[in-house]
Amino acid sequence: MSMKIWRALLMLLLLLLAWPQVALAHVGAPYPVLLEEPVGPYIASALADPDVGKGTFYILITLPGDEPPPADTVVSVWVEPEDGHIAGMAYTAERQDTRYGERFVAEVPFDAKGPWQVRLLIEGAAGSGEALFPVKVTPAGIGWLASLACLLPFVGLGALWLRGVMRQRSTRAAP
Repeated sequence: MSMKIWRALLMLLLLLLAWPQVALAHVGAPYPVLLEEPVGPYIASALADPDVGKGTFYILITLPGDEPPPADTVVSVWVEPEDGHIAGMAYTAERQDTRYGERFVAEVPFDAKGPWQVRLLIEGAAGSGEALFPVKVTPAGIGWLASLACLLPFVGLGALWLRGVMRQRSTRAAP
């Protein structure tokens, strides 16, 4: 390959590294905050992805015997920061059908990182119940230091490869 192609590829790589929003689109899976806990007459499991800006809660509820909840069941997620910098707010979860059954999804706009208290309220024809649990809201994405640590092995391999190519080229050029 010519040196112009290598320079173009290097410039493309530097451009992509200068535009990190593409890489921050996916950080990790939500983590469990409730696992098959009784919440009134319901059995609830909840996964949380609490990021500053937009946090998401995935709630799965059933009745004993793995029966689905009644159609009129409403799930609300109340959030309040432990430092009290704003008052608690309620967000209604939207019911969604998935290939694994129904789930409720609530999107919560968190304005600051740190510990928050979450109150899950379930109301419906089968009764009502609530559960409390803490979450730690974190900034969206990963830090620059973690990105750098993940990038270093690839840069090292690239440097070794480039060194080998240059050494091979110099032995070919020398008579």
